[in-house]
Amino acid sequence: MGFLGLETAKAPAGMRGRRFGAFCADLLIVLGLSFLAYRFTGQPDFFAVRAAMDAAQAAGGQDMELTAAVFTQFNQAFRLLLLIAFGYEAVTQTITGGSTLGKLLLGLRLVPMDPARGRVLQLLLLWVRSALKLLSLYLFQGFPFLLCCLTIFTNGECRTGFDMAVKVRPEFRGRKFSVHR
Repeated sequence: MGFLGLETAKAPAGMRGRRFGAFCADLLIVLGLSFLAYRFTGQPDFFAVRAAMDAAQAAGGQDMELTAAVFTQFNQAFRLLLLIAFGYEAVTQTITGGSTLGKLLLGLRLVPMDPARGRVLQLLLLWVRSALKLLSLYLFQGFPFLLCCLTIFTNGECRTGFDMAVKVRPEFRGRKFSVHR
């Protein structure tokens, strides 16, 4: 069975839903951590970004200084949000050996395609995977991030492009998903 020309029938049963659920859970956790950071440090200040946007809009979008202030404030807040997300992923994957809290909730973890890969190398590659995700969000406004995430719909193992880059695969409760044919 396919959708818009993408082959979707070969995916492991339940994997896409679990990966999406883990992504959503992790997103909520990162947003919660960002809110805590804001409460204690005043950063990332998306409220100031909103106020600057309102001021620029009230000026009819013609005031270049106000518009520049919006972009500057947004970039600062967004960079800090991405750093929080990277820290969250790096710490949780280091502690759990390949899972974030969202993946743990849904019984998932990322394991190396090569079982002989050492733990230290695996953790370093998971950090690289996280950095690639966040770098694509920052540099390319999310377009490559979206493409890499959409690859879970086009391959039989539900691996994202970031998973493929560092040669990991998802695993469910100690078992590799089998591909239904």
